[in-house]
Amino acid sequence: MSGTIWDAAVDEINIKKENEAYKGIVTDKYVLVIGGKSSGKTTALLRFLNREEPTKPSVALEYTYARKTQMHGNMIGHIWELGGGTFLAKLLDIPLNMDTLKQMTVVLVLDLSDPKKLWYTAETLLEAARTRIKLVIRQESRNDPNLQQKIDEKSWRRVGGKDHPDAHVMDPFPVPLIIIGSKYDLFQDMESEQRKVIIKTMRFLSHINGATLLFLSNKVETTVRGLRHVMNHATFDADLNTKSLIDPQRPLYVPAGMDSFEGIGNPPVPSSDIGRLSSKNPVDMWRMAFCGHFPQQGEDKRNLTTAEDPAKDTQFLEPLVDEARAQKDRELEAYRRQEKNKWTRM
Repeated sequence: MSGTIWDAAVDEINIKKENEAYKGIVTDKYVLVIGGKSSGKTTALLRFLNREEPTKPSVALEYTYARKTQMHGNMIGHIWELGGGTFLAKLLDIPLNMDTLKQMTVVLVLDLSDPKKLWYTAETLLEAARTRIKLVIRQESRNDPNLQQKIDEKSWRRVGGKDHPDAHVMDPFPVPLIIIGSKYDLFQDMESEQRKVIIKTMRFLSHINGATLLFLSNKVETTVRGLRHVMNHATFDADLNTKSLIDPQRPLYVPAGMDSFEGIGNPPVPSSDIGRLSSKNPVDMWRMAFCGHFPQQGEDKRNLTTAEDPAKDTQFLEPLVDEARAQKDRELEAYRRQEKNKWTRM
């Protein structure tokens, strides 16, 4: 691609204008990928984009895009990946804004093989995303007083409407939500009872949030095809397969609104404890049940620094900035030596 990055930006704007002029087509879609640290977010994105690259720990908020040529113009999927697990949730403010919200899909990646962080990660990141989206809607409602109602109506349509049998319990996420259970190959090596608890809980979390659920393993090609299918739906508005695959011996695939609390069953606790939990709301009941099996471990902020200095990573080279940084490092080192010599002479 020739020209500067600014030339490319102008080209993208012109493409968008041309395509939108044709029957009001909206070409840009937005995807935000969130999840636990080392949960497989980058691996999933590389498989979707058909890129064979070594994976590196994601640093803060990373951006890429996918492009698809259509008869009436190019469709562009803008993709952000939030690194750092739950620690950098504040960065959600950048991709979640009014310019992106109406065409945004959130993808939550949860490591099936690490259940001691699963509930904490899901609850923390989903709450952070909901809070940010609510703020954006509240701010924009000054220009569009009916915005909240429009968002709510679209959310309920994704799960089959308010006449869904579980509507009185469900709380659909305000934008399309995909929950990916990653590392399915490692999950298969866990004990049978543990797998049952995780499967039931993943189904509950997805269904109550009105999400599409998918299990994924980088080593199981059928699950990779499933990943590409749901990501094509998110980035290019491709049709979504609405047929569920719910078999405890196979990777799960459950489209939004196609599960049921009756099918999921009671929280995984002894029958003698069901009465004790029944006074709590469903989320609290499932949290207590799941955390009873897998006590949760929050992410330790002390361990969230990158193993290497991101400023020295070759993928972030900026010659002018790097030289200025190097100059400041030299000045700091000279100052340290000067202070050390001063104290030595005293």
